[in-house]
Amino acid sequence: MNFLTPYRRLFTLPKFLSSLVAAVAGKLMLGISSVALLLATADHRGFHQAAVVVSVSALAGVTVPLRGRLMDRFGYAVVMLPSLVVYLGALTVLVLNERAQGPFATTVACAFVSSAAIPTIQVVTRLMWRAMTTGDLRTTVLSLDAVLTDVGFIVGPTIGAFLVVAVAPWAALAASALLSTCATVLLLSLKLPHQRKQPRSPDRHWLGPMRLRALRRTMVAVVFFFLGIRAIELSFPAWALEHDSPLLSGVLLSCMSVGSVVGGLALGALPARRSSLATFPVTLTVLFAGTLLVAAASFTWTAVLVVAAALMGMAVGPSFVGLYTTVGEQSPASMAAETQSWISSFVSLGGALGAALSGVVIQSLGPGALLVAAALSLAVAAVVAHVAVRTKAAELPPVDDTRRVATTAGR
Repeated sequence: MNFLTPYRRLFTLPKFLSSLVAAVAGKLMLGISSVALLLATADHRGFHQAAVVVSVSALAGVTVPLRGRLMDRFGYAVVMLPSLVVYLGALTVLVLNERAQGPFATTVACAFVSSAAIPTIQVVTRLMWRAMTTGDLRTTVLSLDAVLTDVGFIVGPTIGAFLVVAVAPWAALAASALLSTCATVLLLSLKLPHQRKQPRSPDRHWLGPMRLRALRRTMVAVVFFFLGIRAIELSFPAWALEHDSPLLSGVLLSCMSVGSVVGGLALGALPARRSSLATFPVTLTVLFAGTLLVAAASFTWTAVLVVAAALMGMAVGPSFVGLYTTVGEQSPASMAAETQSWISSFVSLGGALGAALSGVVIQSLGPGALLVAAALSLAVAAVVAHVAVRTKAAELPPVDDTRRVATTAGR
């Protein structure tokens, strides 16, 4: 079978091209937004205050599960369209306040509101892919989604910085707003399942999908997974500075990203019987081994470390594919958006813990020890993910999952 055959098959799906454009716009927006906010605020206030604004904006990410629950209950359009209006309004006030050099508190408040209201494009995109595909094509399209995320984080900040330098400090924020608007309108035009208001389930628990043990354990695995990823990302600049080669930090991170893209594309091209073996616990185990390889290479030559970073990165993209697949399978049908939304919250928690741990380990033991700590975190993630998968197999489905069988059978 030709490597590109599964990807060609995706283009035969109804409305796939529109879906792809929406996904690309959403990924670019995600890559641009943080650097756009940082540079737009730093233009008048300096990087110290700008960093505070970005941190407050990131803190608003805890509201994503709430928005997911609202989408499950009232439908996508009812939640996403008002959210888009609030998001655009908050960004507009922020830009006007910065140009007028207004109160810093206004900028902080607008940053929080805009981040709390930004349409959950990434969540809806993953639900769109699951609704559009079945079998081996689902793995292919989720792999493509992981690749697009990597590309968005590589290209997005570059585009944002270019717009700030070439046009104006507010230009990157305007681009982020435009991309968010385009992605939201396109996604809602696709008429995805569950866009209409759903009847309230009498057995609904206040924890929502998190009442399921398998899902709770998967989210614990997500925390350790992203703790390890963040530790790896921070160990590369620390290693480069320790060796008086700051430019190497960008090289190592780029090699990791390129490896992730290659790994994601390769997984998506595999036939179903092979790609199904790349479960979340398996990909995490491979990533653990790759991180140990990088840790060992950090004590050798630079060229060896560069190659090891690229090889390790090849397990990053497939790990995200395995995560999205696992969570999709564990999700009750009536809580699909909220379930996917919890991923973002636990990824943020893992990233925050990883950043805090990294500073302590680097200062006391060095970047090599941090890579070993990252590998240990990934090993824990693999074990917990394995337990979560086994829990799902033994766990009785909740009452509202009786409707899920018919729903998924038609996809």
